Amino acid sequence: MGVIEGWEFPWMKPTVSTGPMSESELVREQGGWVFAGSISNSILGFAFWALAAHLFTSSAVGIAGSLVNLASLATSIGILGLDNGLVRFIARVDRPRALMWRVLVVGGTLSSIVGVALSAAVLGVSREPEAKEAFAVLVVLSVALTTSQTCFQITDGSILAARKSEYLAYRAVAYGLAKIVLLFAVAAAGVVGLFGSYTLPLLAITVVSLFLVWRVWPARKENGIPTRIRELSSLSIGNWIHGFTYSLPSRLGPSIMLIFVGASPAAYFFIALQLAEVLNYIPESVSKSLFAHGSLRDHLPTSLASSMRRLLAVIMVPMVALGVLVASMGMTIVGGTSYGAHGLALQLFLLATLPKAGIQLYKAQFNVDRRPLALIVMGSSLGLSTLAFLVVGLVRHVDPDWLPLAWILGGILALGVGWWLSRRRLPSQPETRVSEG
Repeated sequence: MGVIEGWEFPWMKPTVSTGPMSESELVREQGGWVFAGSISNSILGFAFWALAAHLFTSSAVGIAGSLVNLASLATSIGILGLDNGLVRFIARVDRPRALMWRVLVVGGTLSSIVGVALSAAVLGVSREPEAKEAFAVLVVLSVALTTSQTCFQITDGSILAARKSEYLAYRAVAYGLAKIVLLFAVAAAGVVGLFGSYTLPLLAITVVSLFLVWRVWPARKENGIPTRIRELSSLSIGNWIHGFTYSLPSRLGPSIMLIFVGASPAAYFFIALQLAEVLNYIPESVSKSLFAHGSLRDHLPTSLASSMRRLLAVIMVPMVALGVLVASMGMTIVGGTSYGAHGLALQLFLLATLPKAGIQLYKAQFNVDRRPLALIVMGSSLGLSTLAFLVVGLVRHVDPDWLPLAWILGGILALGVGWWLSRRRLPSQPETRVSEG
């Protein structure tokens, strides 16, 4: 069967290749399935939050949205970057299932502990009556969500490394539909019902996923090499710190606003952030596919990375421009006229996706090259600078609709750091390589 190559670039004439699938085509195929899963999750997630905005009070949406982002932050902290280490090494080891099980136990346990601490702390200082009344139940649900997200993310990595990314799309659709159906069943249950409808379907699907990945990897590979979980530590810790700092603004931003400016502004901010996230899924999908492909090859060709960079530019720039034009309409469709008045926040969040696209490609490159220090520096520059700009805006009492400007400034700074790092080798501890002896 022939493969059409060069179709993604308008200035190139498409050609048909009858040979084996090229590296670019392999990355696009797997990246396409990853994106299909992400976009399905995003679209169904939008439907979920749009329905929530109409069925629940803005206070309930603000509290639940803040807890959802807080659970994601707890996942980023507790997972220790082991999901990325799993992608890099699982195809090489002699006992893939055993390695994955150890990663699940370590990541799930730590994430649960962090989930308890973060949710209890934020709910404890919140001034919202609903949060005070349902404190214990919300903390339990937060822990369940954090643990489920961690296990979900780890199984994602094992499926991606096995080049079975179509499973990711199927799971995303199942989860999205299940939480929407449950949302209608608990419409009268307030913030507990809203947060529970988001959490419980993910918990059930995560359990099913554990059985699914057992079919993806064998119990033992004859040509594999022994790898213990500690041998993932260097790259995993680099990804952990990168993921933690990278996600700080998006995960912590709504919670900070909940504390300082109240639930309603946090709800508008959260919805705008969620709407913009759909575009972030595109470069993230390409980055994950590049990482998995480079891990199997143990090398990421410069020409392949450049091809993906041009592809992202062709896709992202027109989509951001269109999104900026219809931002107010999009916010109105999701949450009604009260949300539509805050279209500026969505426009700024959309513009911030452009530098993030380049950052995602640098992340794939640094992972394949096994440069944990470069990951840490780039992720920290994004997360810490964005938070710093956000805090400055809050201290100066900037209109909340202008606060997403912090995401643009932080993204531009981090993109420059990634570009500089990609052309220089920073001194770091040599990573332990597993000998085949």
